[in-house]
Amino acid sequence: MSVHVPMALWFVSLVDSLATLPYLSALMRMVRRWRERTVTRTHDAAHVAGRTVAQAVADGELRLLYQPIVRLADRTVVAVEALVRWQHPTLGLIAPDRFLPAADRGGHLTLLDRWVLNRACADMAALAESLGHAAPAHVNVNLSPATLATDFTGMVTTALHDAGLAAHRLRLELCEGADLKTLLHAGPRLEKLIRHGVGVALDDMGAGSTDLRYLSRLAIQGIKIDREFVAGMLHNPRDHAIVKMLTDMAHTLGLHVTAEGVETREQLAALARVGVSFAQGYHLALPLTLPALSGVLLAQ
Repeated sequence: MSVHVPMALWFVSLVDSLATLPYLSALMRMVRRWRERTVTRTHDAAHVAGRTVAQAVADGELRLLYQPIVRLADRTVVAVEALVRWQHPTLGLIAPDRFLPAADRGGHLTLLDRWVLNRACADMAALAESLGHAAPAHVNVNLSPATLATDFTGMVTTALHDAGLAAHRLRLELCEGADLKTLLHAGPRLEKLIRHGVGVALDDMGAGSTDLRYLSRLAIQGIKIDREFVAGMLHNPRDHAIVKMLTDMAHTLGLHVTAEGVETREQLAALARVGVSFAQGYHLALPLTLPALSGVLLAQ
């Protein structure tokens, strides 16, 4: 199928413009650096308390929650994203922003990714067996840049095999923190998994420029629009324009579009008006335990 020349030129122009907008590059880099410094200063208690992620894995202290991804047309849960928590023996249940920096410094991110992948595949297989057609179409699992820099193919295929889960029921989310070099290095391994049936999506779309340039390098299935733009689209015309441009671009490329961080009815309505098909966020559903998720799926 031929590509209309003006559309092709529009796409190239869009990628170049988004990649160079100070709003998208300098500002988002500044925000991420501020968050990293803040997390390092105030959210390193898990490390101070003398526990590491490696110990949490070994001692069975990690937990998975699942946040539903909803189709806007009929509010049906079509997928879920696996979100890890740590049931720390002295700090209680803590969110990833309180232990991921320490896991990164300790070199434990790949170990953490492996645990999440294995548990998510096992849970998804259990849902498919118990709920049948009511089960989600797939589960989304994030892969850290540290894991993408390794030969992770075997880790993914082993998790699928051990769980008895069909490859098409797993979708890997590529973190926006991965630079272009890491993504290009991971490309052949991701292509192999895609041929095997595994889905791949770009997470936090728009938060940087690397993922835009990578769209033409990999046969991905979808994008997830960064929550910062969703949060600002009602009062910031630039955020609204970026959400619309990303959505139009994804549709042109035949990709699914999911908006992250939807917290209000007004945001959901605005996303529907610009053509976003799927969304997740606290307005739609909180992260759920597996039993709670089963109940939601059976009730819909």
